[in-house]
Amino acid sequence: MMKNAQKNKHFINLLLIGMVIIGTLNTLVYKYQNTTIIDGVSFIHPYMQGLCMFIGEAICLVFYFLFNMKVEEDPNKQNGGFRRLAIPALFDVITSSLQNVALNFIPSSIFQMMRGGLMIVTAAFSKFVLKKKLSLQQSLGILLAILGIFIVGLSNFIYREQSKSDFSWEIKLISILLIILSLFTQATSYIYEEKLFLQYNYHVFYVVGMEGMWGILTLGILIPILNFIPCNFRDGCVYRNDKGYFESTDLFFQQLGSDLWLTLSVILGIFSITLYNIFGVNVTKHASSLTRSVVDTLRTIFIWAIGLVVTATTSRVWENTSYLANLIELIGFSILVLGNLIYKEIFIIKYLQSKNQVLLEED
Repeated sequence: MMKNAQKNKHFINLLLIGMVIIGTLNTLVYKYQNTTIIDGVSFIHPYMQGLCMFIGEAICLVFYFLFNMKVEEDPNKQNGGFRRLAIPALFDVITSSLQNVALNFIPSSIFQMMRGGLMIVTAAFSKFVLKKKLSLQQSLGILLAILGIFIVGLSNFIYREQSKSDFSWEIKLISILLIILSLFTQATSYIYEEKLFLQYNYHVFYVVGMEGMWGILTLGILIPILNFIPCNFRDGCVYRNDKGYFESTDLFFQQLGSDLWLTLSVILGIFSITLYNIFGVNVTKHASSLTRSVVDTLRTIFIWAIGLVVTATTSRVWENTSYLANLIELIGFSILVLGNLIYKEIFIIKYLQSKNQVLLEED
């Protein structure tokens, strides 16, 4: 019994490490794409990038069918049906679209730090949807995380004149709001997945793969329409014949054909999504959706460090290199991490625990 528990613990730890490494690679790959300029035209294709992400998820179905060939499954235990997975897939489409747009205009570290707020939304949804109770210590952790996110977001508007980025503060503000909105859609997807795992005998690869197929179907319908919808924003539009549109499939493939490294980054992005989702959904299944959202914040430090090096040594702008802006960002991130640690009760506050025990006894 003890050996099985220890083995399970090691397995979960490997999942968490894999999630951090692959997650870091994935964010940096997409930041590389978003800062690529070919013949004076920026590579801005949030919806085609989202489609590539879902192709990466759909690849998991290959692993699923290979798994079925080797392992006998109880014929009475269906995987819950593919229709139920359309709901988390729809929220994934919205999340990826919002985040891909935002990543074009803000540093990758701020993008990742803001996503650390997923803990807040997931915790709230866990309380109301899964009926999980929050202790006083967990409530304090959430408040600290909110404060940390506010400071991180604020750092993007301070000392911006020292940044090589020329995006307006309005665009940056909209990008931050898009990320905040994406937290709600992503948390909804996580919680819905956790609920499905509690009620049905879904296989992890099947869940990821079918969500990918639903995502491909959804974007496959939307993208042709977006190719013809005019976009009048100063930044973020795809320009074709001097006219702005929300997407341009032709330009996407033209730019890939003109840059081998860009093409390789798209391929790498697809397979990193495959691995990241396998790790992530396994964490949801074997730990919880909350653990998944907390661990997701840990890759930020690697994204931040690499982004600073790239910005300082190349012409690509991945981070604000201002010392004061980075100091404020570091303070905000530290508070955010502290909030996560307190929430997960890695840091124990005995007074709050004893106070919470008194409240439980009174109930």
